[in-house]
Amino acid sequence: MISSIGIMSIPDVLAQTSCDFDPQQREFNTKNFYTGPLFDAHLHMPLLFTQPFAFDEIAQDAVLGTDITIEGLICQMDKENINGIFGFYQIHDFILEQTIKLANDTEDKYPGRITTFILPVSMTLPLIEPQKLDKILDGTGTSSYQYSNDLIKGYGELAMYGPSYVGANLDDPIFLETYKILQKHDVIVMIHPKDIPKSQHLKSLSNAIDLNPDVKFLIHGCSESGFDCYISDIAKILKNYPNAYFSLDTHIFSPPLGAPYMYDHTINSKEQFISKFKQYFERDVDNNLKKWKKIIEEHPDQVMWGMDRGYSWHFDEEVGGLLVEYSRAFIGGLDPEVQEKYAYKNAEQMLSQSEKSVSVETTIPAWIKNNAGWWADGVIDDSSFVQGIQFLIKEGIMEIPPTTQGSSSGTNEIPAWIKNNAGWWADGVIDDSSFVQGIQFLVEKRILNVD
Repeated sequence: MISSIGIMSIPDVLAQTSCDFDPQQREFNTKNFYTGPLFDAHLHMPLLFTQPFAFDEIAQDAVLGTDITIEGLICQMDKENINGIFGFYQIHDFILEQTIKLANDTEDKYPGRITTFILPVSMTLPLIEPQKLDKILDGTGTSSYQYSNDLIKGYGELAMYGPSYVGANLDDPIFLETYKILQKHDVIVMIHPKDIPKSQHLKSLSNAIDLNPDVKFLIHGCSESGFDCYISDIAKILKNYPNAYFSLDTHIFSPPLGAPYMYDHTINSKEQFISKFKQYFERDVDNNLKKWKKIIEEHPDQVMWGMDRGYSWHFDEEVGGLLVEYSRAFIGGLDPEVQEKYAYKNAEQMLSQSEKSVSVETTIPAWIKNNAGWWADGVIDDSSFVQGIQFLIKEGIMEIPPTTQGSSSGTNEIPAWIKNNAGWWADGVIDDSSFVQGIQFLVEKRILNVD
């Protein structure tokens, strides 16, 4: 089956290619122009095989060795003065090992240039099953290939508009379980939310971030007119949650005449794209500065630049040059104090941040952990489990604000995801601090009454 769809060997796509061209010259004399380094926070890595037509009915995704090699991509980054990228590798079950090996070999050869994000692909399941994801992230996810447990830095893009996410919400149990695995490995989650409807979108996204304060959420998409979600929603998210970030990418710079150029379904060739892009270049820079300047400057540490390349012609030299020139003209119109943050510093900062320390005492008696495991397995009931939590509070091992605890109006009907956490904690999958934080949240939000 694998050979029938033409998967190439890893050495082919890492092969040396020539990189002897000069940086592309500017075509437009815009008033402002940023000339510093960039970091692309949104790039779909070319695939290891040519997809069947049914996988993509609009345009063909780029393929390694056909449209570009890893060497060619690094060369293109050098030409465009892009220090690094968040590279989204599609994870298909039938080529999991080959894809991980490619990412690992690329990191070994070009350390820090392409940050590995894994993008789950399935026609039926929206996410990689949590236990399987845990093994992939800790370096034991393939049967015969071992790799570093810090290779994978991100999970996503989770494209909520896709067919496998129909009816799914970002605070569904499988998502909440996934975030806990990502927290354990200090992995960024990258999400393209879907507006279905607006109130539900904002609620589920906000709830997911609120429940996981130690997970870094990178959001993509949205527009003034409601393309997937709204700028106003993202502004609220960034204001309320310091662990939320936004990737404002070239492709979502929606022109007044229709969909974003890069994924406009009426544009099916690079020639059409270049013609339309050049026609409205300067007008669209000005229009998009009016739309986006405020949110970038009001949240200077949370918004970052990207391009969202993915189709074969997105990696063309002339197309890439135009996209970067457009981006630099846009960045040049921002407040000088935030230009570098948006251009590259915020993305680099996300990668350099260490896990937050937890300000709770976590010397928990062994019998409490035994109770948690028994409760997760159904051996003891909810009431017995709550008694153990009451002990933690009474002994000062877990601190709950007195005003919140005293006014608790919840019940002992405990959400399923907490039982999952208890089982993982008992098995050593998550640490004491992560377990205690989950219980603290339930009590503080008055979901669980432990009086």
